Amino acid sequence: MKNLLTAAVALVLALLLPSPSKAFCLDAAADSRLQVYCLSKVLSGTATNLQSAQMLDFRIKQEGYDNGIGLPGNVRPMSLIPYIAPILEYSSDINGGNPNRPLVLGSLTFYGDEEFYRKKGIIAGIGIGSSGRIIFGQGKYLNLNFGVSYAHSPEHDIGVSRFHANICSKNDIGNNFYLDGCFAVSGIHRELTSETTGSATVSIAKLFSKGTNRFNQASFGVSRFFDKGYDQNQILVRFDTLYRSGFFTSFNASVGPTVAANLAMRHSLSATVGTTFLNKPIRATASYTYSDGGKLLGFSREDALRFFSITYAVHPRVSLSMGYREISSSIDYFSESEAIFGVQFSPIKF
Repeated sequence: MKNLLTAAVALVLALLLPSPSKAFCLDAAADSRLQVYCLSKVLSGTATNLQSAQMLDFRIKQEGYDNGIGLPGNVRPMSLIPYIAPILEYSSDINGGNPNRPLVLGSLTFYGDEEFYRKKGIIAGIGIGSSGRIIFGQGKYLNLNFGVSYAHSPEHDIGVSRFHANICSKNDIGNNFYLDGCFAVSGIHRELTSETTGSATVSIAKLFSKGTNRFNQASFGVSRFFDKGYDQNQILVRFDTLYRSGFFTSFNASVGPTVAANLAMRHSLSATVGTTFLNKPIRATASYTYSDGGKLLGFSREDALRFFSITYAVHPRVSLSMGYREISSSIDYFSESEAIFGVQFSPIKF
């Protein structure tokens, strides 16, 4: 009876009072846990309207907390939503081929077969998959996502197929601390090459706020990375922030040891800044990755990858992106740079 009375009072207040601004909490780049934390802090103890109260209640229940804020209604403990996504992009390596230039190692020069040179062009296709959540306890759930795709090049009459699958266990362990465990695998198949990578990660995350203007999630984890021919342990750090001013930032860092006779990541840094422009989301991302340990006929290989992109949502279902990618390698054959252009379509969910 007490809960019903509390809910009734909340509903009456919700109908009568205005709602504070909360849109900044719902930045799509932030994970659901940080979004809900931000919403609860912004709306807690503040006059709100019915729609906001219902949304907060629903979102809290989606995070595995049965009672929400005390409003009636439940969420399904298991949900899997199928989706379909169009693909339209420019690829600089459709077939998984070699650079169109000689390989020079010291005084030796090797010339490749033109049949195995990289092929470039527009590819178009479709991806299908499913994503969802299984709630198994208070503040405990599994996030699931898996899918396959195929994109074809009419110019070269070849295609690129991909697959991915990941499962993450999210667990509230008290005092805004969370223990997460994730497994992910992905692969790409081209005419000349196939690649499959995977990772198993355990991390601890902490939610906290700076007054009422910044809401943060910091995480620290260890990961086992799997690639063809080698495994590598990695340390991961991430720091995400939602700002009341309408900005979102994310900073990521990872380090790993040298893997003998294999080109492997040693350290990587990335940063993302997002906001809105003309009331539409815009996001900029920059990253730097250094890899070493590679060997080719006795010559050591070290690579530095630099990447930058800007993505702008011109429509709720369509985003345009442009950027630049550069690899500087100790073996010139592997050095390259290219401009990047793309069109991203939001998945159509059923």
